[in-house]
Amino acid sequence: MTAVQYLDAVGVFVAVVVGLLGVFSNESYADEGLNRHGQRTLSLVDLPEPPAELKPLLAKGKITFLVGGERPSVVNPSRSTGVGGRKFDAETQFRLSYSFKTRCRWGWDGPPASQRLAIQVGYDRLRLDVSHQVWLLRMPEPESFWDAPLVRHEFDHVRLSCDPRLTAQFVKAVNTHRRIVLTREESEPLIRAAQRRMPSSWLGSGSPLKYFSGADAQPWLEEIVNAEFQRIVDLVGIRYQELDRQTNHGRLAVPESGELSEWLRY
Repeated sequence: MTAVQYLDAVGVFVAVVVGLLGVFSNESYADEGLNRHGQRTLSLVDLPEPPAELKPLLAKGKITFLVGGERPSVVNPSRSTGVGGRKFDAETQFRLSYSFKTRCRWGWDGPPASQRLAIQVGYDRLRLDVSHQVWLLRMPEPESFWDAPLVRHEFDHVRLSCDPRLTAQFVKAVNTHRRIVLTREESEPLIRAAQRRMPSSWLGSGSPLKYFSGADAQPWLEEIVNAEFQRIVDLVGIRYQELDRQTNHGRLAVPESGELSEWLRY
């Protein structure tokens, strides 16, 4: 006898990177429209039409631009860059999340004398979603906004975290965990809980498998998916750092060959 359960789960992670360099105007803005941190949300309708190469990133990257005021990772120290005593002209934050649905079928693993629970899992609609917040200390000239070196550098960060190969890697990694075998120590309390939910007439003869709830599988599913998700987050963080290292935070051009250029090319 087997039992099938359906689950939803979602996870969220926020990462911070920084950029340097820029060509700025001396244009000043009134206090109108500033938030409590002195930041102003930049409306894209006030800018020229973006070049064709950036339009997909604007759509997929879900970018919000902030100008002026305090640097976001200073406002929220829990998202600090960890770089002390250094001022930055820009900062890009990405917010990465995952979502999925599962079909879980409970069964047994091992001989009767030492049976353990096993979960056969089908993962449906695994996906990663990303959004970005790009903060600029000062406003570049609006007419040349899209060509400003700092803006271009921040778009390289966005390009790294929008790479569709990240989702493919995440899905492939999660799908290697289609069968989860619990230990005896993990199985026994679940079996006892399921037996308490069984009708008294079934005790001693019926299988408890159909009395497992979806919540019973959730801790193991969340642990597995979140571990693979964290690997993707760490990978993006490494790539962000490598972009800043090889370009000196945007002061230098991206090398024409090598891993970094491959990451940015898709």
